[in-house]
Amino acid sequence: MDSLDSFARREAYAQAAPVPADPVEFPAPKTRPRRDRAGAPGLFRRWRRGLTAVGILAVGVAGLVTFIATKPEPARETKPEREWAVDTVTVARGDHRPEVVALGTVLAGRTSELRPLVSGAVLSISPALRDGGVVKEGETLLSLDPVDHELILAQRRADLDEARARLDELRANLKAQQREAERAETLFQRGIVAAPRYEETQNAYAAEQARVRAQQAVIARLQAAVKAAETDLARTTLVAPFDGFVGDARAEAGMYLTPADRVAVISGAERLEAKVTVPTDTYGRLVASGESLIGREAKVVWSLGQNRLEFPARVVRVDDRINTAAGGVALFVQLDGTLTGQPIRPGAFVSVTIPDRLYADVIRLPAPALHDGGTVYVIEDGRLAARPVEVVAVKADAVYLSGGLQPGDRAVVTRFQEIGPGLKVTTRSAPAAEAQPAPKAPDAPKAEDAP
Repeated sequence: MDSLDSFARREAYAQAAPVPADPVEFPAPKTRPRRDRAGAPGLFRRWRRGLTAVGILAVGVAGLVTFIATKPEPARETKPEREWAVDTVTVARGDHRPEVVALGTVLAGRTSELRPLVSGAVLSISPALRDGGVVKEGETLLSLDPVDHELILAQRRADLDEARARLDELRANLKAQQREAERAETLFQRGIVAAPRYEETQNAYAAEQARVRAQQAVIARLQAAVKAAETDLARTTLVAPFDGFVGDARAEAGMYLTPADRVAVISGAERLEAKVTVPTDTYGRLVASGESLIGREAKVVWSLGQNRLEFPARVVRVDDRINTAAGGVALFVQLDGTLTGQPIRPGAFVSVTIPDRLYADVIRLPAPALHDGGTVYVIEDGRLAARPVEVVAVKADAVYLSGGLQPGDRAVVTRFQEIGPGLKVTTRSAPAAEAQPAPKAPDAPKAEDAP
């Protein structure tokens, strides 16, 4: 109840309080527009400044135009025509035999797997019986323990001696039986000995002859056994079958070897061959020249960094089939001599040079002289002239032409992108076509010749 009374008293007091009056608003003082010294408004003053700047700019532009219009023109400089410095060769005719160059791999002319022909423990091994070793024909490479084979040989010889003694005994019996047979025959002819006794002595003599022949066969068999034992004993020493290089060596001292064990592989050094593949058209040209390809001299070159080893060789045979995958025919070129003292080995990658067919009365030019397969540029009156030519053959470093040029013409051997008829050129050199100098790039134009 007390709270309700307090609330009622507050409400009555609020209604009896006076309400404040609205605030009074006073008008803002009026200001007059600012004027300049002459009394003109500020807007006109800004226009006057803008007109002044425009006038100054117009005067400057007019002066610049007048200066450019009255400037004297400089004299134009005429640039000289550009000259290209080129290399040339003097055209000459002659007989030429190019070379066919093919790449291939060196192979061993023959290879032998060394295996012991008898069983035994290894007693000693030659220092050359190692991978990369060089051996000579007949050189001892390995020795097996010969004791077992010596015992077998001794036994075979004893058996042979016994058989020979038995043969001597049988021969003595044969002689005695022969005398008895001859005596019986004499008595039989006189009628003293009866026929059965005579036949008995003859049969006994024939039997002794058979026993002698049988013993002789035994001796022959024992002699063969002795020979086999001697051979086996000799085979305890393994020797090199020919001069060559050792590879895949496996034997060690103390190993027990049998004929099934491979000791090493010997690659022959006296008949090394290079197998190369030449394109089919090249092979056809070689065999169609009328000269025999087999036996033709060749040259094998093995490059070792900056060094080159050359070996004389000759073509010895042609592969038994055409290699369609490689697109050519394989030739075998045999290196001359025994090469155990040379560093070359089977597996070396070599290049082989074989003389090609003979081209008679043709022009030989460096390969860069030919353009677009049938054009050669020559110099006429200091300018380039294009000559169509008849091409006989194109090689990696030279081309052979049958017509289109005359002896004494100067053929250009320098290639550059702008080459064409009518260009003005100067000659750097003019050797004969036989010399074939290496062509150079054209000289860079001088500063005054630059376009």
